[in-house]
Amino acid sequence: MGSFDFAVNEECFEYRECGKLGVFIKANKAVFHVEYGLSRSKFCKQARKLGFSSLRKHLNLDAWRRPC
Repeated sequence: MGSFDFAVNEECFEYRECGKLGVFIKANKAVFHVEYGLSRSKFCKQARKLGFSSLRKHLNLDAWRRPC
């Protein structure tokens, strides 16, 4: 863990693997997270509870984004 300053994750709610990122939050390190297919109502509340910095983006990675 000491080798990493933060985590970047794509679609951990879609694939049900967000629990693996808890070690970063416990170490007071940021988790930057994005979902593409899920609506914000499906993940933002839980993402905030977990301490993630999350947003929804289009899969083609254009400028559009909606933060939680």
